[in-house]
Amino acid sequence: MNAQMVNAIELTDLIETAAGEKGPGLGERLDLVGHVKVKLAVTLGSAELTLDRLFSLAKGDTVSLDREVDEPVDIRLHDKLIARGQLVAAGDQFGVRITEILAE
Repeated sequence: MNAQMVNAIELTDLIETAAGEKGPGLGERLDLVGHVKVKLAVTLGSAELTLDRLFSLAKGDTVSLDREVDEPVDIRLHDKLIARGQLVAAGDQFGVRITEILAE
C-alpha cells in the first residue's frame, strides 16, 4: 500500500467577499490573458430551404435571409450571442459597429 502525504494550500478567492468588497479577480489582471486570441462570428441571418431548392441553386441565384436589411447583425463568441451591431465598410472590407453589448 502506498501512503501519500497531502498538504493544505491556501488559495485566493476570485469572488466578492462577504462585505461586498471585491477580491482579486481576472478583471483586475487582464494582462494575464490579454494576449489570448478569440474568434468572433457575425451572423447576417439564416434561411430554411428544401433539399430540392438547395440542390437547384445556381450561380446568380438569391437566397433570402430571415432579417430585414436594416436589422442588426449578431456577434457571437464560441456560438454564444454577446453583442449586436451594424455592418459598415472598413476600407475594402466589411466591419461591424457595435450597437449593443448583451448582459449575461
